[in-house]
Amino acid sequence: MPDEALTPGRGDIGPAPAPPEKKHMFGGPKPAPGLSPEVSGMIEQMNALAARLRISEERFSELRKRLHFIEQNMMTNHKQALHEIKTSGSEIDELRHKLEDVADRVITIIKELRLTARKNDIDVIKRYIELWDPVKFVTAEYAEKIARDVFEELRKE
Repeated sequence: MPDEALTPGRGDIGPAPAPPEKKHMFGGPKPAPGLSPEVSGMIEQMNALAARLRISEERFSELRKRLHFIEQNMMTNHKQALHEIKTSGSEIDELRHKLEDVADRVITIIKELRLTARKNDIDVIKRYIELWDPVKFVTAEYAEKIARDVFEELRKE
């Protein structure tokens, strides 16, 4: 029984059953029937490893494409963000200048309001006007006319 292999753990029950024919995953070449089981097993393992390597390469290629796409999106978003930051910065500068202008105008208005008369100043002027009663004042022309009239009356007499 040198060609028969005993399966481990089975004892001396008998020869191991023949391994079932394995179908190749990608329809690759089947091992030649005259090869030993070790060689055909190694060929199957190599084919499986080659298939796994192809799958890994495809995944790696897909990941590389995704990474490239993500990098492009990030660059686009980065450019947009920089543009928005510059725009916001210029708008902030413009608002700062407008705020300074408004503050200057408010300060000017406050200074002018300090120069205006207060209510008690107006009340004092009102009392003086009521006391003097400028409506009864004589104009220069009217005073000259009165003076002429008086002078002519004196001449006539």
